[in-house]
Parts: sequence; structure tokens; C-alpha cells
Amino acid sequence: MPWSVRMSPTERRNPLSMKLDRMPLGKAIRLMLSEEAKTARKLLAEVEKIEKVTEAIATAFRRSGRLFYVGAGTSGRLGVLDASECPPTFRSPPDLVQGIIAGGDVALRKSVEGAEDNVEAGAREIRSRRVNRRDVVVGIAASGTTPFVWGALREAKRRKATTVLVCFNPYLKIPREYQPTIVIAPNLGPELLTGSTRLKAGTATKILLNIFSTLAMVKSGKVIGNLMVDLHPANVKLRERAARIVQELTQVDYASAQKALERSEWVIKKAVARLKK
Repeated sequence: MPWSVRMSPTERRNPLSMKLDRMPLGKAIRLMLSEEAKTARKLLAEVEKIEKVTEAIATAFRRSGRLFYVGAGTSGRLGVLDASECPPTFRSPPDLVQGIIAGGDVALRKSVEGAEDNVEAGAREIRSRRVNRRDVVVGIAASGTTPFVWGALREAKRRKATTVLVCFNPYLKIPREYQPTIVIAPNLGPELLTGSTRLKAGTATKILLNIFSTLAMVKSGKVIGNLMVDLHPANVKLRERAARIVQELTQVDYASAQKALERSEWVIKKAVARLKK
């Protein structure tokens, strides 16, 4: 199993918040905001690796492959969140992007003790989904040592999938048999609340997953300009957005856009093609 040669930055005490319990509220708020603001700057140093991951995902989509996020706790919940938002945003099949969380769906709402320590459970999740060489598996572990995540990554590697580790521990040592295809491991420094990786680590994870799924979908033809032309308009707000998108692309009035969408079963691309004819 991988290990850390030094204490992960995510577990250290932050010298700026040693007196957090006695700090005036306004000062504590400013401190939290200033620490969060550092996150995106730290990720800028990882742009080349982020690009490689995003391209690998886009390639997987073009080859009928899938994207899997694997994590425990906050990391797992963020993976499930990103996966669940892809079908309505991009009209993607539900199995195209999947979130796997240690402990199963019940862990989305409450802690499942010991689930993250089960290596075999992670491997079993990969086997049950028949992961193969066309797929991409992204393991998310703030400290980089979560056994459930490594069980999944090792099994995915054995099955020739592209494997990615997202963590915030640059001191990780990874044996060759576990080495993922790509490792993104920026040092975000310690959390203001010691060990609470739902803070900066959670923010960084959300940013990275946003980039992976959004830009891979862009590269897959799901976007024209900056418009989500494969949006699934399942409610009033989204139907109004769909009509505005059709207007933008065809220069017709709102009523004509809405009528074309109704005739095209609310598929934006079909409505646009109908109007352009």
C-alpha cells in the first residue's frame, strides 16, 4: 500500500488558526476566505496534469468508455455529486459518469465506520462495474492513503483502465504495482480546522471535478460556444433556459424557439436543426 514519508499537510496544524476558538468572528471569516482563495492558485501549478486527465476522460467518452470517481467521506460525496449532475446538464447516460463512495449510498448522509479502510470493498466495486481499458477511474483521497480508494485504483489498473489519483499530499510514496497513470498532488497546506478536509481540500476537489467533467463534455460536442446544447430540460427553469439557447443559436423569437422545442421533444439540437431548415 502507498504511504506518506512525512505527515500529510492535510493533518498538520495551521499556525494562522491556533487561536480560532477565541478569534473574533469577522477575523475568522476573513481568515477562512483568504485561505480558500489560495486554493485555485495552488491548482494552477497542476495545469499540465489536469489537462492530461481531462483529455483522457474525453477520449474515454469518444470510445464508449466511462468515468468513475472513487472516494470516502467528503471525497466520495463530491464524486457522487459531480456524477449526478452530468445527466441533466449534458443529457449523458446515467452510467457514463459514476460516483462510488465507501459504504454505499447510506454514506452520503452519515458516516459508515470503517468503510474507508476496506481495500477489498474498493476492488469489488470496480469488478462489479466491469471496468475495462476504455474507462477512466479517478481516486480521490485528501491524504492519499485511503485503503478503499487504493483497492479500487489497483483493481482498475489491473484491468488496464486509465487511473488517476487526486490528493493533497506531495509526500506520498507509491509502489510500482499501485502507481496510477496520473497523480495530481498539490500541497494546499494545513486546514484551518486541523484535519478537516471538507475545507480547502474539499474546495480543490470540487474545482478539479468541475474541470474534468465539464471540459471533457465540451470536447465531446456537448457544448456550442458556452451553451449547454445537450441540456435535459426537466423543469420550468430549464425549459426556459433551453428556449433561450435555441434563440441564441437561431435568432428566432422566444415563442418560435419554444414551439420548435416542443416539436423536437425538448432536444435542443433537434430544435435548432428544425429551425435552420
